Amino acid sequence: AVVSTQSTGYLRQMCNEPWHSQKQEYLQNLLLDSYSIIKGEVAAALTNTGLWSVSDSNATGKWQKLFLYNQGKKVEKNCQAMPLTTALIEGLDTFMSGVIFGNAFVSILNKDSHISAHCGPTNLRVRCHLGLQVPEGDCSITVSGVSERWANRECLMFDDSFLHSAVNKTESQRIVLIVDLWHPNLTLTEIKIFSELFAVKQ
Repeated sequence: AVVSTQSTGYLRQMCNEPWHSQKQEYLQNLLLDSYSIIKGEVAAALTNTGLWSVSDSNATGKWQKLFLYNQGKKVEKNCQAMPLTTALIEGLDTFMSGVIFGNAFVSILNKDSHISAHCGPTNLRVRCHLGLQVPEGDCSITVSGVSERWANRECLMFDDSFLHSAVNKTESQRIVLIVDLWHPNLTLTEIKIFSELFAVKQ
């Protein structure tokens, strides 16, 4: 397994499991209970191109993002466009709100696109992908050498400090909601300490 060890956000004592879906089932259920609401707000946001940014880093093809939270900071304009989804995310008790490693965004990987292998900045989090529009065919994410397909109405959760990449070789867009959560192996005391240590500066 390959992890990023170059960040001050890397905790050596953390477990080395790349996938964590089974440890966050209750959070998945909260997201899935509101699936139609989330999907409806995303569909409406697709018509507003001013909300979206295009990521050039690591991507071949086109990778678009609509940030609700970007590195711990709330993007008010975007949140106003997706108020119910924002409220749902803010209600998750392990969402990394106010922390520089905390993001929540809608991610579009366009047809015939590839995101090269890269590592996230910390192993203090797990990243949740909720499938909203997943085309049939070669459309998957690989984490630490293990590939998984996204699926509509399903969550994938992984430690993105492990080397990971993504591919969409289909003729349609892949759309997922991505939310960063505190790593399930952290204690409440550790979360409090790291929340203060990596708090967003006002």
